[in-house]
Amino acid sequence: MAPSLNDLFSAEAGSAFARQLALGDLIGDRPWNVDLGRGEMTFGSDLSFPVQVLGTSAEQDSSWLWAWANHQSDLPASVLAASTRIREIGSQRGIREFVEPKFGLGAITDHMLAMLCGALLDRSCYYRAPYQGGAVFLLLDKLPAAIRAPVAPERVNTVLMQVVSNFEIEHRTMAESFLHQQGFTVKAEPMLLSATRDADGAEVRLAFDAQQRIAKVEGVIKPREAKKPWWKPW
Repeated sequence: MAPSLNDLFSAEAGSAFARQLALGDLIGDRPWNVDLGRGEMTFGSDLSFPVQVLGTSAEQDSSWLWAWANHQSDLPASVLAASTRIREIGSQRGIREFVEPKFGLGAITDHMLAMLCGALLDRSCYYRAPYQGGAVFLLLDKLPAAIRAPVAPERVNTVLMQVVSNFEIEHRTMAESFLHQQGFTVKAEPMLLSATRDADGAEVRLAFDAQQRIAKVEGVIKPREAKKPWWKPW
């Protein structure tokens, strides 16, 4: 049986959301500009990234239109490669939403689609660029390595709780996948996940209710051992 879009999203949402937070840290409140002819998006005067168009969401009918199907906008072929690749993935895996040119949004939101696209296409990030009546969702390429770096221990709780608060998702699938992807060793029990990461000594414990929804998150952040100055050998 082919996985549903929600199944795929549950497995990728935690790390995808962590990357979006890291992108937000990077760009801050810089103004943005996009040049589709050049396939480039800039933030302020110091950040520039190659860009692809994923699709657009319309407020009037709460719908999503894939960029590869947006013939009216006459988009350059050079910015359609990502959305075309998503259509191919949808055809291969039997994901209806990836192959339908246009469909209504609801339980599946535009942000979910963009996050999942970024996860499936080289763990990238998206940017929502609003316009009157809707928004265009853009995939950014060649991001700094820090965007994809393992999430800091103090942010693990934030990611887990914000993801389950903002999306209809399989809590346990999301949490276990996220922790594995972030380099944790995970011990699974029927109502509990315990995870440790040797790289920084981080520990996380998650308790689940009878519906396997996250009921409690506890984290332990161990302070790094202070290094002796080179001029103090004792």
